[in-house]
Amino acid sequence: MKRLLILTVLSLFVLASCNQKANESGYCTVKGTVKGLKDGTKLELQDEFQHFEIVGEGVVKNGAFEIHPDVSAPTHVYLYTKDGNQLKDFILEPGTILVEVDATDEDDYRTGATGTPSNDIDRRHLELYDRGDNAAANALMDSILGAEQTGALALDWANNWCDSTAQALEVLDRLAPELAKLDFVTEFKDELTRRLKTEAGNNYIDMEYPDAKGKQIRLSSVVNNPANRYVLVDFWATWCDGCVENVPHLVELYAKYHQKGLEIYGVSMDPEGRCDIWKTFLAKNKMTWINVCDFSGGGKEDSKAWYDYSLDGIPTTLLIDCQTGKIVVRDDLDATEAKLAEMLP
Repeated sequence: MKRLLILTVLSLFVLASCNQKANESGYCTVKGTVKGLKDGTKLELQDEFQHFEIVGEGVVKNGAFEIHPDVSAPTHVYLYTKDGNQLKDFILEPGTILVEVDATDEDDYRTGATGTPSNDIDRRHLELYDRGDNAAANALMDSILGAEQTGALALDWANNWCDSTAQALEVLDRLAPELAKLDFVTEFKDELTRRLKTEAGNNYIDMEYPDAKGKQIRLSSVVNNPANRYVLVDFWATWCDGCVENVPHLVELYAKYHQKGLEIYGVSMDPEGRCDIWKTFLAKNKMTWINVCDFSGGGKEDSKAWYDYSLDGIPTTLLIDCQTGKIVVRDDLDATEAKLAEMLP
C-alpha cells in the first residue's frame, strides 16, 4: 500500500512539473472563500522565493476573493491581509488554486490550498500527520525530497520539513533551472553549508558575549574548565514562547547534572532594549548557570552566533564534549537530555 501511495503521488507531481508555457497574467488563478474577514479587506500574495515580493493583490467581496498572480514560474507564497495577518501559504503553479480561509480559527493558516497537484500533495501530507499516520506522511515526504523531484514543492519542503541538512543540500543541487538561479536558493545553500559544519561530530565555534553584570565570557573558557565534562549551549530569548517553556526543564537538568560535570552556556537573543527584562527573567526563574546575551534581537544579520551556527530558529541546543571540543548533539532539548542521561548516568 505504501508503494502504491508513493507512485500515485509521483505521477501527480510529474504532471505539475511539466513545462507549461503561459503568460504572466494567465499563469494561474487563486480563488476561494473567506470566513471572519469583512468585505473590502485587502489581500496580498507574498513570494517567499523572491524575498516576499508582492506578486498579487485582491479584495474580499461577498465572502470570496480571486487573485491572478503576476508570476511565470512555480513558487511558494504566503497569503496575507494588507495589515499583515497571515492567512495561508501554498505553491503557485499552473491551474486554479482553491483556498478556503477561516480567520476565526487560529490554526487555519496551516491548511494550505487545493486544486493543483503540488497543493493537493501538501494538503495530503498535513492530513496524514494530523491523524497520526506518521509512517505514511514520512513516505510521502520521501517521495518528494528523496526521489529526484526538482520543483517548488521540493524546495519548500527542503526549507520547512527536511530534518537532514545533507538531504536538503541534495534537493538544492537538483532544482529546475528557474529555481536554481534564485537568490533565495543561493542564500539557503550557504546557510545549509554553514549549518553542516556545526552539526554533531564537528568542532564548536567559539563566541564571547557579556553576562548580566557586563563581564565578557568566552564559550571556550567554559569548555576548557577542568570541572566541566559537557557544556550545553542554549540559544534562546525571553520573547520566544518555546524558549520560555524550556526554562523549568533546564533548571531541572542543571540541578540533576551540574555536579556530574554539566555546565550550561545560555545565549540570549534578546535585543538591547530588553536588557533589563532579560536580567529580571534570569533572577526570577533561578537560571543560575552561565548566561550571556548577544543583544541582536534574534536577527541573523546582526548576530554572529546566529550566523556561525546557521540557526533556523530558537530554541536550539548544542551539547559539547569538553574533552574533544566536538558537538555531540545539535537538536531540541529532549534529544539533548536523552544524550545526557546516557553519558552522565
